[in-house]
Amino acid sequence: MLNPLTHYQRLEAYYAPLLKEYGDEYRAVGWVAKHLQTIRFEVLSEVGDIRGASILDVGCGVGHYLDWLNANGFVGDYIGLEVQEPMVEIARKNHPKESFPQASFEFGDFLKNSAGFEADYVVASGIFALMDLDLLRLTVKAMFDSARIGVAFNCLSAFTPRREPECFMFADPMEVFQFCTTLTKVLLFRHDYLPQDFTVFLYKK
Repeated sequence: MLNPLTHYQRLEAYYAPLLKEYGDEYRAVGWVAKHLQTIRFEVLSEVGDIRGASILDVGCGVGHYLDWLNANGFVGDYIGLEVQEPMVEIARKNHPKESFPQASFEFGDFLKNSAGFEADYVVASGIFALMDLDLLRLTVKAMFDSARIGVAFNCLSAFTPRREPECFMFADPMEVFQFCTTLTKVLLFRHDYLPQDFTVFLYKK
């Protein structure tokens, strides 16, 4: 398994230059095009009726998913959790309490602190690209434990013929799906919206 410290170093090495160059733009969190980020958010949000629900966004970056939620009628409670402090600072600056009273952004390691978080839905978009499969399994298990209703996450797919950049993990969709069946038998799988991406939905019942 990828050493957690090594994982944090990889995150820093990959995202720090992007954050410095692009600030709070979509490219600062590794998206090559804004419409691709939007498509992933749309699919992720199919996990359930999230408009008035509580959401925990694991690896929230600078808060782009909250922006998408608010633009689409979200009125629930939102917690964004991010392990990179500079991103949390930007997220808090761009989402002040007076404008986003239902939202908060927390700096911390989800795997170390997952017991302290609970929400109706726990979601993650794009966070597994710099992990390995073992770390993915641990994270998804912790997400499922923290969810009251369900979990949604996406991954880059090994089924795509183009695997770039090389530092990213392109996960085998069937291997990920098989693991998820050990957590619940109530789950959905989508691999039809982008050629290099898939999303899994897990439910408590």
